[in-house]
Amino acid sequence: MDPLSHVVAGRAVVALVDNERHGPGLGAAAILGALSPDVDLVLAPAGWDVYLRAHQAGTHSIVGGLLVACAAAALVRRLTRGSRCAPLAAAAAAGAMSHLALDAVSGARIRLTWPFADARVGLPLVAMADPWLVAICIAGLLALWPGRQRQRTVAAVMLGTAIAFLCLKGALLFRADRTAQLEAASPRAAEVPWGSLTEWDLFDRTPNAVRAWRISSRGGPAMLRLSRPILPETAQVTASRSLDTVKNFLRSHEFGFPVEAAESDGRTAVRWSDLRYCWRVPDRADDLACALWFGGVFDRDGRALTQEVLIGTHRQTRPAPR
Repeated sequence: MDPLSHVVAGRAVVALVDNERHGPGLGAAAILGALSPDVDLVLAPAGWDVYLRAHQAGTHSIVGGLLVACAAAALVRRLTRGSRCAPLAAAAAAGAMSHLALDAVSGARIRLTWPFADARVGLPLVAMADPWLVAICIAGLLALWPGRQRQRTVAAVMLGTAIAFLCLKGALLFRADRTAQLEAASPRAAEVPWGSLTEWDLFDRTPNAVRAWRISSRGGPAMLRLSRPILPETAQVTASRSLDTVKNFLRSHEFGFPVEAAESDGRTAVRWSDLRYCWRVPDRADDLACALWFGGVFDRDGRALTQEVLIGTHRQTRPAPR
């Protein structure tokens, strides 16, 4: 979810209690705690594959969220005279847990119980930076601005409105899934197109293909949007699985597929992407463009020369393992 929604949700949760009774700094601790799980962004320069793998667990698990919340509370305690450790820790923890909840309802597939279990959890009710939820948060932010009165009432109304909206989206998702008429497939995951109230993109994997469907709470069967066949692996595709970029990608993505591309001097690039990052190229029915690719380049003898991650037009490279 977007930073604004995280900030407002964390602040609103803590605004429900009597801040003056528990000492100063609670609002700051809640806001910093709500942002703290995204500290894992510091891993991005090491490789977007490293960041995406860590982003599903680590600070986005309950244990990791509580740890970074404690660090946030300690920072506020150091900077705020007269503050108290326990209330600050509770406020920061509430903010961090609100972050995990918002990420889960925005379709993120996070491992809440890591490191004890690896199950992914997600309930795709809204999109990332969903305009409907952002509008609720902006209204709440203006009402909760420092100096305003009746903050507890405002926070309760804002959170109640957001929860009611999410419950409505849950009912619509249930109806869309029930009327889609799709056969069972595993794994399966859904995402909300940005700004949509009634539609979802449903991704699944079968032994023969990875697919993307569009389903709607307005009824009717699912519409196939994208499909990529799962072909027998070539020797170089199999070899690419030994690259760290591909290992990290496969560890955190369920709808991946490889593409081989010939390059100069007899070299071959093997790159993997996930159908959730892809779209159909206009006028080329069998071709897909993807925002993210993970893989490496091999020489004519099949030796890995370099690892690479493509983020749009930006390329991250690092040496191939020896």
